[in-house]
Amino acid sequence: MLVVEQRLSARRVGRGVVLRARFVHGVETRGWRMKFSLLRTEVEIDADPETYMELARRLRAANVIVKPGRSRLAITPKAVTSPILVNKPILTQPATFNTNNQMKPIYCQDTEVKVSNPSCHSPGAILPDLPQPAEEPDKNQGLSKEASSSETQSWLSQHRFNQHILTFANFSGADLLRRIEPRLTLYVCPAGGSVYSAIYLHVCKASELLQKLKAIGRHEDCEMVLVSGPNGTRVRLTDELVRHLPDNSTYTLAREHDALLLAA
Repeated sequence: MLVVEQRLSARRVGRGVVLRARFVHGVETRGWRMKFSLLRTEVEIDADPETYMELARRLRAANVIVKPGRSRLAITPKAVTSPILVNKPILTQPATFNTNNQMKPIYCQDTEVKVSNPSCHSPGAILPDLPQPAEEPDKNQGLSKEASSSETQSWLSQHRFNQHILTFANFSGADLLRRIEPRLTLYVCPAGGSVYSAIYLHVCKASELLQKLKAIGRHEDCEMVLVSGPNGTRVRLTDELVRHLPDNSTYTLAREHDALLLAA
């Protein structure tokens, strides 16, 4: 069992309260699993007498050992008249580790340790009147089809799509999630074959068609596409020519030297 010590400090400037907490955690390892348990909690309080008594009452109700701070001991040394009796585990320390971290292991041993003192609360529950960090919103939550236009705007803002908010000002979630159909569909078959492959073009550019043709025939070294024109002429493929290709048209794909040839 590994025992880890954690030290935290918190300051409330407006009320002049300083809390210094010491947590002792027990860590049990079984294979790749680790089980943590809070064994002991001590809090040192620097505050005026009234605030000290109020915080001490709350912390002791949570099974926390409360000690006056150094400044309080210097001003009112008689405030603490008797020690507080608590049940503490008697632990041996066969090995000591020194680290620069706030959390440091005190000792490590193989035998199990049974603690008979009352259960302690978590660090966040024993520091009253201190601000707690807000929970991070779930960044992975997707846009719902039922989202209204205002909810869609909020989703775009949360996911840092601010530059598109004006563009999609009146769009609902269903509008954004609606399937986008391709602008142009071609059917291409390698020369000498009988099975066609469907090619879907969304931006209708020559570079887009070139990349998809390379994937069909595995012609990675080809960087030019030619289209068979009237009387067997060879026409270089451009963006304008792609936009004027008939939709749902069929072509055969052949290779001529270092170029790909599309023939209707």
